[in-house]
Amino acid sequence: MPMQLTYAPIWKEAPFIRLLAAFIPGILLQWYFPLPLIVIFTILAIFTTLLITLHFLKGYALFRYNWLRAVLIMLLTASLGMLLTHYNNITHQPGWFGHYYQSGTIVIASVKETPVEKNRSFKALADVYAVAGNGTFIKTEGDIIIYFQKDSSLLERIGFGKTILFSKTLQPVQKSGNPGAFDYKRYCLFQGVTHQVFLSGTDFTESSAQLQSAFHRWLHFCRHMALDALRKYITGRDEVAVAEALLIGYREDLDRDMVQQYSNTGVIHVIAISGMHLAMIYGLLIILLKPLDKKQLTRWIRGVVILAVLWSFTLLSGAGPSILRSAVMFSFIIAGESFTRQVSVYHTLAASAFFLLCSNPFFVWDVGFQLSYAAVLSIVIFLRPVTNWFYCRNKTAATIWKTAAVTISAQILTTPLSMYHFNQLPNLFLISNLLVVPLSGLILYGAILLCMLSGWPAVAQLLGDILLHLLRFMNGFISFINDLPFSVTGNIRIGYFQTLLLYGCITATAIWVIKKKGKMAAYALVFLLLFTIVRLADILYHYRQPRLVIYNVPQYAAVDFIHRGQYYFAGNSQVENDRFLRDFHLRPTRLLYRAGRNMTVERPAVITWKHKNILFIGPGSGLPSPGSIQADVIILSGNIAIKMQQLAEIFGNTTVVFDSSCPAWKTRQWKNECDSLHLRPHSVSEDGAFVLKL
Repeated sequence: MPMQLTYAPIWKEAPFIRLLAAFIPGILLQWYFPLPLIVIFTILAIFTTLLITLHFLKGYALFRYNWLRAVLIMLLTASLGMLLTHYNNITHQPGWFGHYYQSGTIVIASVKETPVEKNRSFKALADVYAVAGNGTFIKTEGDIIIYFQKDSSLLERIGFGKTILFSKTLQPVQKSGNPGAFDYKRYCLFQGVTHQVFLSGTDFTESSAQLQSAFHRWLHFCRHMALDALRKYITGRDEVAVAEALLIGYREDLDRDMVQQYSNTGVIHVIAISGMHLAMIYGLLIILLKPLDKKQLTRWIRGVVILAVLWSFTLLSGAGPSILRSAVMFSFIIAGESFTRQVSVYHTLAASAFFLLCSNPFFVWDVGFQLSYAAVLSIVIFLRPVTNWFYCRNKTAATIWKTAAVTISAQILTTPLSMYHFNQLPNLFLISNLLVVPLSGLILYGAILLCMLSGWPAVAQLLGDILLHLLRFMNGFISFINDLPFSVTGNIRIGYFQTLLLYGCITATAIWVIKKKGKMAAYALVFLLLFTIVRLADILYHYRQPRLVIYNVPQYAAVDFIHRGQYYFAGNSQVENDRFLRDFHLRPTRLLYRAGRNMTVERPAVITWKHKNILFIGPGSGLPSPGSIQADVIILSGNIAIKMQQLAEIFGNTTVVFDSSCPAWKTRQWKNECDSLHLRPHSVSEDGAFVLKL
């Protein structure tokens, strides 16, 4: 009788998978349904006591209640996730400046980065070192965003490491509130940023104090030197911008249209520092340090050198979640090689994710973190089956197919995330990656060499010219692929549940095909059928539901009337014509409500929509006479001279919406007037977008 091989389940081969299965739900539970700290500690104490009690069981009782030990460990891990989520929220830290700050308080802040030029200001991130007022000085923590007046004379006063003092009132970071839009407030909070302020040259004074650590000053110096070398020897604007993003993750110089082209063609990972970059550097180091792999002592030296280089590159590139994942993974691999031990790749993946989430539980929401782990896990699971689709005797063909197999396998588990986060699918990702990935690796090595040889101008200039032509060719190729009419499938909108159903379908299909378990085909069809039903129901619901949406687009009036797959835009035409404003502020809402066809209309004084009268009052428009119209919603735009008392006398108790073009001081004045007049005010700038189902 032939011997049958048995394999241990994956959760036994990689125990950290079980810990992650409890840790991540604990993080999500604490964020969406937060528990007080005393409750979390009580839960931890109860589970710990029960676990210790089980430790003293012996004999049959130990065997009988062994399952309970596993359950308690999982519950303890979930509780740990809740605890770390609570403490990683900067607003829960005892030293957070928000606990002590009041309007008029002096803020002592240290600029943490070189200010970036925006359309109307210079933007920089700063650490609130302390607050002072009423004769007290309190050391604090937490970051703020500072927008400096756009004046070139200010640049010398606001550079990296500068310490400034000001008393101008801090404003909380707000989210737009536009349905389906990116939650900027939550994103900033996860970075430890809670407030922002605009400063002119007379609003602050400088101090000679140096509050940034020597390590951060060294990192900034290295980044600055690398940027200077690239900008000096690579002359093309778009080319040097891609080189900066490719080498150290600096994306401030990238053109928005170029970023969109890289995204549409499925190679956005090239200009978003990721594990691919670290893997290229790791491979180069392995080749260069191969002579040290012969003896145990030199193997240790080799491991230390590789780790030092990898972590230095990780920190220089900004230490994003995706590259941190790679750094931690390679650390496990190198440690295992130093001890001559083989570790399961699933265990390494799960362990790296667990430790990264321990350091920052908010990585769970980070798109780079999700895509990075999905891509690596997908390659680990599907690379061999995909490679086996074809057998190539020719070595060149075999190499090309192996490269294509890596791209295809990585795409399997990242596709649902791409649909969920980016609302699109790159159809030509395989063609793009086959050329761009190896070419970008060559450019990365060349950029590193350029920085190393920047002290020899003749050699550096020759290398810079070569990189310029390679970058120009790569950008041109991406532009060519992007311009093809079938390069991308856009306007895809799926929710949480639909994404989970897609993963259920992929999982069942993979088990059916790889493990040859026929019954999983039925499960795959069930998941696919459920996905189709839920998606159709979602589309039909939004298709039939008319809505009035008054958007929060800073300094602009923007209104959509949405019904049956169409949107009727009645607002400032600049918003609709500006690609960035349209895609960032309006497009997510239109995708959410399945409005794909545009029918822009001139904005009259009154629009009657689904038996509702919408009255627009802006600069140059007057008030109707009493009794001439019954307004259900009144929209005020711009800095107009109008009193809420006038609206109350003409229309009585109605809803008044102040759109984003209204000045902030005027909006506050109007809201105060509404409180005593029984009007229902809604400030789009403060309260988020106004949405009315009709």
